[in-house]
Amino acid sequence: MASKTTLNAKNLEALGAAHLAELLMDISEGNANAKRRLRLELAGSESPGKLTNEIRKRLMAIGAATANVGWRSLKGFRGDLNTQRRLISEQVQTASPQDAAELMWQFIALGDAVIERTSDASGGVVEIFQEACQNIGTIVSGDKADIESLLHQIALSQINNTYGQNDQIIALLAPNLDRDQLMQLRDRIMTAAREPLATSTAKPRTAKRWRKRVLAASESLRKRTRAESVRVALLAIADAAGDVDAFIALMSDAYVPATAAQIANRLLKAERPHDALKALDGARQGRGLPPAEWIEARLQTLEVLDYKDEAQVLRLEQFRQTLDSGYLRAYLKRLPDFDDIEAEDEALDGAKAFPDANAALDLLVRWPSLERAAQLVINRLSEIDGNSAEAVTFAADRLSSRYPLAALLLHRQIVEASLISFSEPAHTAAGLTYLEAESLARHVDDFGRFDTHETWLKKLGNLYGRRTAFWKALP
Repeated sequence: MASKTTLNAKNLEALGAAHLAELLMDISEGNANAKRRLRLELAGSESPGKLTNEIRKRLMAIGAATANVGWRSLKGFRGDLNTQRRLISEQVQTASPQDAAELMWQFIALGDAVIERTSDASGGVVEIFQEACQNIGTIVSGDKADIESLLHQIALSQINNTYGQNDQIIALLAPNLDRDQLMQLRDRIMTAAREPLATSTAKPRTAKRWRKRVLAASESLRKRTRAESVRVALLAIADAAGDVDAFIALMSDAYVPATAAQIANRLLKAERPHDALKALDGARQGRGLPPAEWIEARLQTLEVLDYKDEAQVLRLEQFRQTLDSGYLRAYLKRLPDFDDIEAEDEALDGAKAFPDANAALDLLVRWPSLERAAQLVINRLSEIDGNSAEAVTFAADRLSSRYPLAALLLHRQIVEASLISFSEPAHTAAGLTYLEAESLARHVDDFGRFDTHETWLKKLGNLYGRRTAFWKALP
């Protein structure tokens, strides 16, 4: 049973309304956001209309402000924004969906200006406006919206979308529009895009430098041109209308594998697999491996076209290049009975020679093929990086019961990698890992070409005798 002093709603109710009212007055003293919230709650209790008016006034005040919001006041400002958003999406929507839609569009329209003047490198302010887009999707879908007004508001939201905060609006509201209305929306956006940009009041030089620091600190605040925002909107409309050719026409980088994959996926959905394969073939592959999305799109396309042998070749090739077990499992699943056993052995034997010994070890212990994993450790111990302590410890734990020598050698790799570093906490942690190796040594009868535990410990003393944190961690 929870203590009566635990801070929760039930315990606060026990204080009584009068005492709580006094507490709220004390707590809100000197806290503008808290006072504002209380006034809004009082307005809501009096009438939904009064709450709507109070929110509208607050949104107008936020929109009229020009001062930069620094990090000291950012938390309170974010809380204020979120309060307005939640009141609209919860209380106002319940009383009047039409008023809620009007207020939420007003809120969304603040996005560019508000984000521009906040020093929020975490992207929290952008996320609040993204949540508002989700809210408008719910509000509009539950209300018989005026289509003319809806098209106008969507178009405005896409033109004023400098930070990508409104990118999801078209996808969310497309179910409310038929194909003709989507085309009208496209025309409205293109018309609005040709209008001259509104000029803003010049900011002081210090504010410009401050803004550059914020933009440099956060990818989520990357500023887009109007042309970029319009292009994103037109792509969303093409997707909503199922117009693959319009989508392709907007993709100037169709030669990029990731973009080719996007195009191919849409062509497959439109039942045009031959065109999808052509799009994938047109991608220019760099020196590295193709991106996973390009491979996945190609596999799906080959399956639809019934080019099953070619798909199998691609799966096996990708496994050999990446050791991604998903490709191998998919490959084996499609083989005839008994053929899969031989193919599995061949693939896993080949994995032992993979250039990245850690990746090969991880695959073999997770498959699992513990005998091969133990062989890998014995044969390629010097190539295993003990700095990847979590993965190597996992492998050692999996091997410890059946292959204690291999597990012990992995623990040694972790200890030695830790002692090479100059991190005292790492030296302490190495002491705990050493104890694992010491315990496993009792179960090893033949160390073969490797040092016995006593010899290894003596070498550690000679090489790392001054790592005092390590030696203190030992019994």
